[in-house]
Amino acid sequence: MTTVYLAGAIDKVTPDFAIEWRQEAKSFLEPKGFEVLDPTAGKDLWKPGVNTVAYEPDEIITADLKMISAADIILAEICRRDIPYHGTSMELVYACEWEKAVYVWGGCQSYWVRYHSDKIFEQLLQALDYIAHYWG
Repeated sequence: MTTVYLAGAIDKVTPDFAIEWRQEAKSFLEPKGFEVLDPTAGKDLWKPGVNTVAYEPDEIITADLKMISAADIILAEICRRDIPYHGTSMELVYACEWEKAVYVWGGCQSYWVRYHSDKIFEQLLQALDYIAHYWG
């Protein structure tokens, strides 16, 4: 079974933004036989300090790295121009170093993102269609 890790903004965005696209991806991919790993699963993103002090850094990073290691594909949301994407960028570097397939949606054309991505899509559905066709 092909496994997809859903990277993207959690910090500096609303919980709804962080969760909704991941739910859409999961609803699209799971019926097609993909396993989906979601770093927002099991977390209360409405909890005060969720992105700063609610968890220990080791707790978050270790879990995310374990999921990235287990994944075949990293699907990353980088569609906002008003936030830094620190964590997502680091996830892309690990994924690239570990020779994972990396697909980004949101049209980001940063040199660093382009270097660490196999393909960049403008829209989520384009990325999902590509993954389902190429990996399904």
